[in-house]
Amino acid sequence: MLDEANKFHPNIKLVRQIGRNAPFLDVFIQNSNEALITSVYHKEAAESYIAPFGSDHPDHVFRNTVDTAITRGVRYSTTLSQFEEEIRQMKLMFLYNGYPSRHIDRRLAKLFSKYLSKHFILSMLYNSGAYAYLRHQLLRTSTHAEYDKATDNLIIYNQTRDKNMQNQAMKPVDTNELTTIKRLRNNHRHIHELWSRTFHQTEIMNTVLIIGTHLNHNLKQELMAKMINHIPGARSDQQSKT
Repeated sequence: MLDEANKFHPNIKLVRQIGRNAPFLDVFIQNSNEALITSVYHKEAAESYIAPFGSDHPDHVFRNTVDTAITRGVRYSTTLSQFEEEIRQMKLMFLYNGYPSRHIDRRLAKLFSKYLSKHFILSMLYNSGAYAYLRHQLLRTSTHAEYDKATDNLIIYNQTRDKNMQNQAMKPVDTNELTTIKRLRNNHRHIHELWSRTFHQTEIMNTVLIIGTHLNHNLKQELMAKMINHIPGARSDQQSKT
């Protein structure tokens, strides 16, 4: 499997490593008493460089940079102690690139107040239970890649559905005539709605429903027709008049 994966890109190579811990991309995985513990993996050769705070970028770029680093630390750090260590390394990286310390603390407090308490003003957690709850909430939140994938699937589904509806409107397969009595001529819309609900997502929906009215003969008309048939000469007179 790794041999096939190494053929995808010449600059991306996967190696086999067997042990109680192993790095994978930016995640460090440990096997502690048969329990997997993860944390953020920092490559030794990687430089601590991000968009400098004094660079010519909109303000939201700096906010998103800090928020992304904090969210990654929460998602990847299994324990509170690992998260605290990640925050220390993260602050050093931001301070090295000119970010004010109060800016980092403000983004931390905003994240904690969003998921823990509206009145949370501290820039660090000291309760393992609160951190576990925060991590659970962030793990349930969709990432940008997952959101984009879901959005693309929805767009493809809507386009396919619209195309199918257009094909059904342009190329009806069958025509089905439903005849009703005249007193139900105002219920055409309700009959169409009932038809759609009953046969939704079935092949019958390819059938075009045409509703017409038909006036049934009342009792007087039926009796008059029978009387004419039994009266000698009346039928011929009636036909000559018509």
